[in-house]
Amino acid sequence: MNDWTDGEPRVVVSGCDDCGHRWYLRRECCPRCGGPVNERISEGGGRVAATTVGDRGAIALVVLSEGVRVLGRCNPTLRPGAAVRLTFHAEAGDPVAVPYFEAESS
Repeated sequence: MNDWTDGEPRVVVSGCDDCGHRWYLRRECCPRCGGPVNERISEGGGRVAATTVGDRGAIALVVLSEGVRVLGRCNPTLRPGAAVRLTFHAEAGDPVAVPYFEAESS
């Protein structure tokens, strides 16, 4: 199943049919037990675990509702603990749209 690294605006979460472990970034077998893999598209909701701001913008480490951690760009005002929603943005010169986390509307 294609994801944002293939130009599709989505994150694909993998899971093991044998042990139930879930992870992000595709693998041919489970990294925990070697079992068979199933894939599903993330719903895109989560909570910020950490952020950092540098010369090239802000990055958030987000724990998605599926239980996996994903890095993505974000607004520099985003703080740990904030509820977020996954979107995708492409800046000038980006070959594909990359994960971008926005604060969840209340």
